[in-house]
Amino acid sequence: MELQGIVQNGVIVPDDASAWPEGMRVQISPVPVSNPPPHDPLPFGERFGKFKGSVPNLPVDLAQQHEHYRLGSPKR
Repeated sequence: MELQGIVQNGVIVPDDASAWPEGMRVQISPVPVSNPPPHDPLPFGERFGKFKGSVPNLPVDLAQQHEHYRLGSPKR
């Protein structure tokens, strides 16, 4: 039987931990990843720039009065 998983914060997390009984001795070998995650993620503006202007009719003072619109507090 073979079980696969990933490493998260230095801990091996199996895909299905219930497959083996507690205390079972195992051997771990690394498996090459075919598509490694990108090392240089895109900047915020490039990732979310496509959404610019997608929500019409926002209040002009939304940035200054966000607590009023989000929480219902009085305007400043």
